[in-house]
Amino acid sequence: MTEQLPNVKDLYSLLHDGVISSPTTGYKSLQSRGLVWCETTAGQVVMTERGLQVAGLLPTEAETVAGLLACLGDVRSDWLNIVAARLREAGQRRDIGELCQVIETLGLASQEVRDAIGNASLEVSAYAKLESELFGSGAEQPVNYPKLLRVLGRTAAVIRKELVTKPIRLKAVNPFEPKDSWCAGRVMQLPCITSPSPEAKTGPHRQPLSPKRGEGSQTFVLAGDCEDLSVAAIDAEDNESKALMRWVLYRPWCMLLAQIVFTQEAWGAEQISGQLSLELSDDQLGNPYEPKRIDVVVVRADGAEVLCGSLGELVQRVLQRLQIALVARPDQAARLDEYLAPVVRRLLERKVWRFDPRGGCGSRPGFTIDDDFSTSCYRAFGSKHFYRAGSVLTAAIRASAEQWAADRQTKSRALARSAGLAVSGDRS
Repeated sequence: MTEQLPNVKDLYSLLHDGVISSPTTGYKSLQSRGLVWCETTAGQVVMTERGLQVAGLLPTEAETVAGLLACLGDVRSDWLNIVAARLREAGQRRDIGELCQVIETLGLASQEVRDAIGNASLEVSAYAKLESELFGSGAEQPVNYPKLLRVLGRTAAVIRKELVTKPIRLKAVNPFEPKDSWCAGRVMQLPCITSPSPEAKTGPHRQPLSPKRGEGSQTFVLAGDCEDLSVAAIDAEDNESKALMRWVLYRPWCMLLAQIVFTQEAWGAEQISGQLSLELSDDQLGNPYEPKRIDVVVVRADGAEVLCGSLGELVQRVLQRLQIALVARPDQAARLDEYLAPVVRRLLERKVWRFDPRGGCGSRPGFTIDDDFSTSCYRAFGSKHFYRAGSVLTAAIRASAEQWAADRQTKSRALARSAGLAVSGDRS
C-alpha cells in the first residue's frame, strides 16, 4: 500500500457534515480529483460540490464511502482485480446474459476491468478490514460483487483524469461578512435543531451533527446549527434587537430565511415590479407554526401571479445561483421542506418571521418579516452586516424567484398552446 488512506468513520462524518478536522495527508488523491479540498493550516477537510455529486450517484452511505475510496489508486486496483476474476468466471460459464449486465453496470470502468484480467484474483485483498467496515465482509465475497460493480462503474468518470482547475481556496466563514461567506465553492449543511420547542414534532432534522466547534473557531462550511449562540459569541452589551440580529447572522439557515422575508418586503414596497408571497395551502393551515410546506407565489411585473413551488425549492434555486452545494443525499434534498419546518418555527418564536392569518392583497394566509426585525435591518448594526453586506443574498433570492416564475409561466403557456387552450395569467 503506497497511499495513506482516510479513516472510514471520518469519511462517514465528511459525507454527513461536509467537513472534518483531520490531518490532510490521507486526502491528497481525493483532493486531486476535486472531491474534497484541504485547509492544511486549520487541519480541516471539506467536501466539494463535485464530491457531493459523486455521493449522490450511489444508493447507500456505505457504497458512497466505498465510492470515495474507489477513487484511490491502490484500493481501486484491488477491487478491479476482484471484479475481473468474477467476470472471468462468467466468461468460463459462457453466461452471456450476466456478462452483458455486468458490462452495462460497469460502463466506463469496463476497460479498466479488461486491463486488470491479467491480475484477476479472488484472494483476500490488502484492505480486508476496511471492506469489513463498509460491507460487513471482504470485497471478494460474492454478496459484495454487485456493490463493487456499482461503486467502480459510477466513479469511473471521476478517476479518468485529475482535476486540472486551480484547487479551491476559501476564506473561513465570517458571519459579519456575508459576501465572503456565501460564495461559490462553499457547501452548506442541512438545518439541525437538537433542542426543539416542546410543542415541536420530531422529524429528520433531529439527527444531530458531529460535535460542534466553538463559535470562535474557524469553519469553512455554512453550518446547519440553528441553536442559541454560545457564551463566546454573545456580546453582553447588545440590546435585545442587536442580540437577535447577531443570532441571525451567526446562523446561516436563519440568515437565509430572514433574507427571504426581507427581500419579500423590499420587493413589495416597490409596488411596480411584482412581489413575492410565502403562503400556506389549506392542508397546512392546521399547523402554521411548523408547516411541512410553504408555497412560493411570485407576481410578475405584468401582473401575472405564478405559483412556483415550495420554499425548499426556492432555497435550492438560490443556493444553485450562488454555486453553494447542499450537504445532502438526493433523498434528503427532496425533503428539504421538512428540514426547514423547525427553522421556520424558531424564526417565528424569535420574531424574525411573522405569520399573517389574514393574508393580504388577495393572498392566502402566509408569512412576512416581523415589523421589529424589519426595523433592526436598517439600524446601524443590521444595516452594515445584514442589509448592505447581505445584498449578495437579497439579489440571489430575487433573481431566483423572478427566473423561476418566468420559467413556470413559459412552460405553462407552451402546454396551453399545445393543448389549444387560452392562457390566463393567474397562478400559472
